[in-house]
Order: sequence, then structure tokens, then C-alpha cells
Amino acid sequence: MKCLIDSDVLVYEIGFSSQFTDEESGELVILDFDKVAEMLDQRIREIEEECWSTEPSTLYLTNDPTLNKMLNRHNKAHGLPPVEYKENFRVALSVSKPYKGQRKQEKPFHRDNIRAYMLSKYDVVVANGLEADDLLAVHQTIAPPLSTIICTRDKDLRMVQGMHYGWPCGAQPQFGPKQVDGVGELTLHNGKLKGTGMRFFYSQLITGDSVDNIPGLPRGGPVLAYGLLAEAEDEPTMYERVTSKYKEKLGDGWETYFEEQVNLLHMVTELNEDGTPVLWRYNGK
Repeated sequence: MKCLIDSDVLVYEIGFSSQFTDEESGELVILDFDKVAEMLDQRIREIEEECWSTEPSTLYLTNDPTLNKMLNRHNKAHGLPPVEYKENFRVALSVSKPYKGQRKQEKPFHRDNIRAYMLSKYDVVVANGLEADDLLAVHQTIAPPLSTIICTRDKDLRMVQGMHYGWPCGAQPQFGPKQVDGVGELTLHNGKLKGTGMRFFYSQLITGDSVDNIPGLPRGGPVLAYGLLAEAEDEPTMYERVTSKYKEKLGDGWETYFEEQVNLLHMVTELNEDGTPVLWRYNGK
């Protein structure tokens, strides 16, 4: 089993774990990077142990202008060609609301030090023009069945078929290791929706994703999504029920808005020859 690790998550988890506010002085205390590197290595070892890893992991990072400069310095030192930075394809597709437009995420002090360390020590894949999540999904989809396991605390990736693991952190409990099938499952508890597979994907088309500023179906919500999808026996049924709601609420032109939501929410699982994402299209299966 090979671990495919969402390292965007690790960068922030380890980065913020390595700094704290001193109770007496109120000053920010930042650990030396040697300690931070140990924390990262330990976390990766723990993930590999939990997932019965049999070979070195691959770490995935999402490109940005700062990381791109770092990557090109690394490539130059190793005789590799430079990479031209490309913006996430979802930014251009997002018309109704700016993609992740509400995010103003604070960066931990050691963010770039951690990413540079990852590049120097581990097998790292940098997603350029799309997100690390997408390449995790692509590589699991094309790998032999059950030969890889997606390791992340990001719930969105659980729509992808195959093995999954989410390590515990704070209030977030451990997920798996668990195999996700194509249809998946959906639960509703205290108004909160959790799911896997295509049931989860279609539920997001109803609820949207507030974290990424994706609106979903107007006036849709977890209860509606659960009622439509929890007992749907296959994807054609899910597609019919969800698109019927879009038609009902939006009327003429619903297809354009629906397509926008689909391509913002769906994890890319296939790339064109030039490395650009193949956008999702319903195939009736």
C-alpha cells in the first residue's frame, strides 16, 4: 500500500502546532525548525503505520507563486526544467461567487520552511493549475485497485473511490482506513451531513461548500440532500433527483449554473495530455 498524502493539510497542521502565544508575555513563541521537521517526519511515519504502508509515500502540494519559485530552484539544482505557474482552473470557472473568495487564511511562520523541507526530503508532486486534492484523486483512480490510500483530513476527497485514511487532529476523529465504493453512503446527524462516494458529491451539489465559497442549490440544505440521496440506489437516480431540483428552482438556464457547481465541487480524476483537467460530464452509468 502506498500513501498519497495531502500535504497542504500537513503544512498548516504542523506549522500552527509549532507556534503558540506565551501566557505571561503575550508574545508569539515559535519552535526552532529542527523540532518542526521532527514533528513532520513523525506525523508521516504515524500515517504510514496506520495505513500498512509498504513503500515510500508521495506528498502532494498545491502550487502558488511562492512555492513555484521554490520548486524552480529545486528543479534547477536537479537539472530539471522550470515550471510556469498556472492559476487554479476553478478560479476562471467560478462565476456566481469568487472561488474561495472569502478565505483570508493566516499562514504559519514556518509554512515555506516546511514546504522546502518536503521538497528536499520526500517524493513531492506539485499540482499546477489545479489542486493537490485533484492529483490525489487522479493518481488513486489510475492506480491498481487497493494499491494506494488517500491520506487527508479533507472530507471532500472522500467522494473518490478506493482506500482512505484521515488522521485524528483536535476535535476531528480518525477516519478509516476505509474502502470507499463508487456509490458511497450518506448520514445526517444533528443537521450535519457526512458521506462518501457519489452520494457525497451529489449532496454537495445541493448544499454547496461554504469553506470554498461554492453556493450549491439556492435554498438547498443538508435535510433536502439527505432526503433526495440517502436511499438512491445508483448514480442515474441521484443525477435525476438533483437535476430535477435545479430545474425546479432555477428554471430556464439551470444547466449553465449546474455545470458551474459540478466543476467546482467534483474532484478531477482524469487529465488531458497537456496536464489540464478533464472536466466532469455525466455518462449515465
